[in-house]
Amino acid sequence: MIRWGILGAGYIATRFATALQHEPSSKLYAISGRSESKLKDFADKYATDRQYVSHDEMLLDPNVDAIYLALPHHLHHEWAIKALEAGKAVLCEKPVSLNLKEMQDIAEIARSKNVLFMEAMKQRFVPLYIDLRRRVEAGEIGTITSIQTSFCNQMPDGMNTYHVQPGPGGSLLDVGTYCASWIEDFSSGSIKLETVAAAQKDSIDYYIDAKLHVGHVNAQLECAFDRQKERKVVLQGERGSIVVEDLHRPVRMLVLRDGYEPEKVEIPYEFDDFYSEIHHFVECLKNGRTESDIMSLTASLRCAEILDTIRAGLSYTPECLDVLKEQEEILRYDHFGAAEALKLGNIIAELAKEYDREIAVSIIRESDELVLFQYMMDSKARKNISYMEGKRRAAKLVGHSSLWMHVDHVLNKKWNTEMENIPHYIPTGGAFPIRVHDEWVATLSLSGLHEGRDHELIVRALSRALEKQVSVFPSAAI
Repeated sequence: MIRWGILGAGYIATRFATALQHEPSSKLYAISGRSESKLKDFADKYATDRQYVSHDEMLLDPNVDAIYLALPHHLHHEWAIKALEAGKAVLCEKPVSLNLKEMQDIAEIARSKNVLFMEAMKQRFVPLYIDLRRRVEAGEIGTITSIQTSFCNQMPDGMNTYHVQPGPGGSLLDVGTYCASWIEDFSSGSIKLETVAAAQKDSIDYYIDAKLHVGHVNAQLECAFDRQKERKVVLQGERGSIVVEDLHRPVRMLVLRDGYEPEKVEIPYEFDDFYSEIHHFVECLKNGRTESDIMSLTASLRCAEILDTIRAGLSYTPECLDVLKEQEEILRYDHFGAAEALKLGNIIAELAKEYDREIAVSIIRESDELVLFQYMMDSKARKNISYMEGKRRAAKLVGHSSLWMHVDHVLNKKWNTEMENIPHYIPTGGAFPIRVHDEWVATLSLSGLHEGRDHELIVRALSRALEKQVSVFPSAAI
């Protein structure tokens, strides 16, 4: 009989305790937390033998064989190491750590002590995921070429938990970690960030859309606290694809194989979405294993590396200015008039269909401020014209794109006092100089996409119109 102790008595601990009741070779022996009354209520409901108001005291109890670490994730590093050093097997809630360095510390201790440690990445253990993995390994959709993951959740207004506190907070650590696990499990090789768009407030990421290259696989990780979208993953192979609903607790998927009818697959949980990971962990412990073959230490390290790679893209570096200058130097015309403006505007309107927000766009000739092109999608209003004009005037003031101005301000703390006299100016991307050779002849302005995508769309459109390739701006324009 494996006797469990739970560190932390919050909601996630109740989910674990409920699932543990179905594991015949396990017993919930102890619980630790800060509130004696809460611990008593927990013990009454789940019949635990011991309640500790000190986590340290519970770790000293020789009757505790395994620990379920259910504390907020900024406390995982400290208490995972303490539990491992006490010789306790540890099943740790996701994410294990705030960063790769913390995960490396934990892995080093687990390996040196020869003690079982596993991240509780529950989706990897449910029956549908096991079946999906079997299909991929059997080559049903061919070699994986891309992975698209999305977990966007609308958090309630006024939320005041650690989820929205600097350090442990943010959507990337809380729900993006599920996406990272899918990417890690179905790709291999070096991890490289291509682009990241984000919405941040008070150092908390409320939305992230990152595109990466992991070996030969293109990957997308989208996560949010500020919007509701489908929580799904799309595995694209050379001979088909698999679309999985509710990527963090999947029971349904759609298998699309070239030359075959679409196959809808539904496989229920065994008891609930927590049970299978518990059962796997218990089997590892009973068989004397110190590492899982489904969620290994290496897998957790790579998940942490994916998250660190994305997080690094949320900060500007001097190289960002170099990329923006290079874009302006390459994306120049030999001639620019009404015909070129119309072609460019139409390309923007076509590419805009790929985004989830509507846009307003204008191209203004600088010699006489004549509008060469203007396009407004249905939801846009007169204020968007004002925003575009503010961005245009800001760009003209600094002699570069409005995004260049913003990044320069963030990096070098520069601020031109004349900016204060520009109404409706928003410090972000969305105005780009159109040059004929060295002369600035027109300004392309765009409004509506948010999270840095105004600039992204401009560069994509110019690249297509001019048939030129440029480096992609790597960071988020907030």
